Amino acid sequence: MINSSEDKAYWYFRLNGFFLIDNFVIHRSNNVKYSADTDLIGIRTPYVFEEIGGLPEDWDTRLFRNFNPKSIIGIICQVKGGDVGKEQLFREPYLSYSIDRIGFTKDRDTIITQLKNSPIATFTNDLGHLCQIALVLISRDMPPEDANYFCFSLDYIYNFILERIEKYPKEKYADRNFFNSIGFQTLIEHKELERRRKYKNNP
Repeated sequence: MINSSEDKAYWYFRLNGFFLIDNFVIHRSNNVKYSADTDLIGIRTPYVFEEIGGLPEDWDTRLFRNFNPKSIIGIICQVKGGDVGKEQLFREPYLSYSIDRIGFTKDRDTIITQLKNSPIATFTNDLGHLCQIALVLISRDMPPEDANYFCFSLDYIYNFILERIEKYPKEKYADRNFFNSIGFQTLIEHKELERRRKYKNNP
């Protein structure tokens, strides 16, 4: 079960072409002292396309300006609906576990080293594929000045989701019950109600 903030984050990335695992469980193991979870991990391949909602102009330019469009992209995302606080969000044992699950390369130490100095790691794996893995926080708070991850506000991603629904209102409304999220279905229905009210007042 994911909460409302995590649900918005999930749909933000899904509408930007990612395949996702939510609440990825990190088991206690040799390098992990305490069990935990990562809110979202995701993978996106270079040639994502859908006729409805999967065109180049549909993607969030603010997100993708950070990536090479020819790379295979991985994201490790934490979502905070309340205070971020001073806790370390991307602790190395949990980060290593998530990187292994994404599975772009066996050489996770190189990625960890890059992510200590940058919110994104770029590398070519042993199969010759250009890959990038980024750390992302989605929250209500402003991040610390020395934050070593990309940060998007919940308001920002909420507005992105609404704009996507508004761009394809008929298609999203017609297919709303196929989406596996009551929250997302409700947003679609709410935008349809707004559209009908606007049409009624301005036929």
